Amino acid sequence: MRLQCRVLLKLIVFFATYFTVQAVNAQSFLPLDEDKYRMDAEIRLKSAPNDSVQALQYFYLADYYRFRDTLKFWENMREGERLAKPFRSLHAMGALYKSFYYGQFLDSKRAAVEAQKCVDILGNARQPFQQELLARAWYNLGLIRFPKKGFADFLDILNGKCMPYAKAHDPIMEGAINTMIGLTFMSSNQLAKADEYHQIAIRQLEQQPKSTALLVAYLNAVSTYCYQVKSKEARLLLDKAKLLLGNNPNSSQLPNYYYNEALYFTTKQQTDEALRMLDIGLSWSKKMNNWKFYQMMLFRKFNVYLMQKKYAEAKLPLEEILENGLLTRDLYNSKIVYGQLAAVNELMGDYKEALKMSNVANKLSDSIQKVQLLEKMNEMEAKYKTIEKEKLILNLRAEKDRSQLKIFLVLSIAIILFIVVLFIAYSYRKQRKLNGQIKINHEIALDKLIKEKQLQVSESMLKGEEQERQRIAQDLHDSIGGMLTGLKFKIAGEHSGNDDLASELPQKLNDILGEVRRISHNLMPESLRQFGLIAAMEQLCLAMKNNNVMIQFENYEDEVQVDFQKGLAIYRVVQEAISNALKYADADLIIVQVSKSAGTLLVLIEDNGKGFDPATANYGMGLNNMVNRIKWINGSIDVQSKPGSGTQIEIGVSV
Repeated sequence: MRLQCRVLLKLIVFFATYFTVQAVNAQSFLPLDEDKYRMDAEIRLKSAPNDSVQALQYFYLADYYRFRDTLKFWENMREGERLAKPFRSLHAMGALYKSFYYGQFLDSKRAAVEAQKCVDILGNARQPFQQELLARAWYNLGLIRFPKKGFADFLDILNGKCMPYAKAHDPIMEGAINTMIGLTFMSSNQLAKADEYHQIAIRQLEQQPKSTALLVAYLNAVSTYCYQVKSKEARLLLDKAKLLLGNNPNSSQLPNYYYNEALYFTTKQQTDEALRMLDIGLSWSKKMNNWKFYQMMLFRKFNVYLMQKKYAEAKLPLEEILENGLLTRDLYNSKIVYGQLAAVNELMGDYKEALKMSNVANKLSDSIQKVQLLEKMNEMEAKYKTIEKEKLILNLRAEKDRSQLKIFLVLSIAIILFIVVLFIAYSYRKQRKLNGQIKINHEIALDKLIKEKQLQVSESMLKGEEQERQRIAQDLHDSIGGMLTGLKFKIAGEHSGNDDLASELPQKLNDILGEVRRISHNLMPESLRQFGLIAAMEQLCLAMKNNNVMIQFENYEDEVQVDFQKGLAIYRVVQEAISNALKYADADLIIVQVSKSAGTLLVLIEDNGKGFDPATANYGMGLNNMVNRIKWINGSIDVQSKPGSGTQIEIGVSV
């Protein structure tokens, strides 16, 4: 139990730094005297001479209310956006602030769209104001992409997209970027590197007028010192931060300050004082509607209770995080919270609840893997389309070059003919050589097209195999994994006095063996190898029918001799066709018919379902895999369907 607790505390340190990057994201570049900043914007708004100045003031007010009042943030941002439409720079600024708004609620998809819109509008900005907006848009885009793209991508954006403008025009932004680089290294547990960048940022910002960026740099450095257990250095910077806050009692950075005070007392093992600081920070976060910091401090409160081994109290902050639902909108955060709940319940001896939470965390992990796979596939598709466009551009350029060359040749020949007839023979030989080269080019292009088509078929086959692997992995995880996990907790519960494990264990092991046999059969149908294609397809029809759908197998031939690879491809296509009919067709009758004509094996799969329009249907991976499997064995496949008239799929393979 003590070992489990130490491992869990180690994980908490990592997750807390991970949440820090999310909670500190897009720290405002407001001045320290935020109330004066708001009043100045309100005064300028009343006397603004035109729409562009008014739009700018509305955006400044939105910046002020960003961590105080979500409704006022939205209202000011929308007013600014309405007035900004005719102006390119301000239109981009509106997209940036809308990205800030969606980021408040962890709606990373829409936040990324708006940030990218700002980047696209500004393009290669040259004016300093536009360059500042572009740098902030990239800064925000990097924070949005951070949970999925990771540290390297974020550092590339900070150094490559944001730092050039900051170095040239804005030393305060340069310091803010350096402290964010330090925070990024802290989140990847590279604490020495993080400390190096925090010190660079502090030195830069202390040379400038006192700013919120300096306050944030102090507090981020405090976090790094606390994780290095350097409490003396942390206290020194906390006192400096407190001095900056002294004249600004309404600062939006108060939750951040109290969070780091709590972290400092946690490092000092003064857990009661840490909890007191967290309660103050929670109160300020709630007052300012800064729900990210509110939930981050709940997570820290969970950490402190865990250190005190008060497991029942430790559960409460996690349950409040789930009830609030802001952090858990993100799959990664949700997985972390459910994983910690499972661990705490296990520490408390509540194995049933621990299993429940662990299952939720595992499902979230599977969802994350699916999302990552889909994103990778989309990236591959985008790269493929980009390559195709580049090929088209190159072909057009080559065609243009050939056209220009032909014009040049015609003019040259005309001049040569006009000057001297003797050059006709020379020109004729040159033209023949050119025609031969064109023919060779055409043959090369044709060979290239054939290879690209083969590559496309191979890629589709690989995608189909990857889908099959995913299905098998899902089966292993959901069935055998679930059974073994249940058996684990059953055995763990046996120490509590349950005496019927010996009678249940053989049955449960038989169930697990049955699942292994079922998955093995799906992976490679043994009946196909032992009894041939006809028997395997008949057994498949029997296995897949259910009470709602009748699957009828009709064979008009004796057993046909077909090599195993062809047979396996036909079997998989029939399996996919029946599966699609069961899932999508709403049919109550499926017929699989086998016949042979002139050395060609014909397989017809027909259902009486709702059908679809092939002209408008979106061919998914399943149907594409069927087509590519048949092409792979040099067969033919024809899909016929109409809405309301069912679907017929006819396969022809030479045998």
